[in-house]
Amino acid sequence: MKKKLLLADDSITIQKVVGIIFATEDYELLTVSDGDKAFELALVHKPDLVIADISMPGKNGFDLCREIKSHPDLGTTSVLLLPGAFEEFDEARAVEVCADGWLTKPFESQALIDKVLAL
Repeated sequence: MKKKLLLADDSITIQKVVGIIFATEDYELLTVSDGDKAFELALVHKPDLVIADISMPGKNGFDLCREIKSHPDLGTTSVLLLPGAFEEFDEARAVEVCADGWLTKPFESQALIDKVLAL
């Protein structure tokens, strides 16, 4: 059975790149461009992993992660945060919201695949 990935990122470019990366992998990819919609989709689709931009409309990646991890139906869902290279990234906050990892954009395709496989 295919693993479900939910990508929450307001960058169309990142959505397309991640789509291309996982097109040949055994994953079902759902994409949304804001954190509020991501949480709604997570409740419906119960993804195995949520990949979340740390700054997007609605809930940011930190808030989305906190809500996912504290929800009884989603608490075991892995969350990978995606900070941008030029954004201030608060590692302590990522740990506080129980993020399972993070990967700075831009990233190498294989680095994302490796991170997803590890989670």
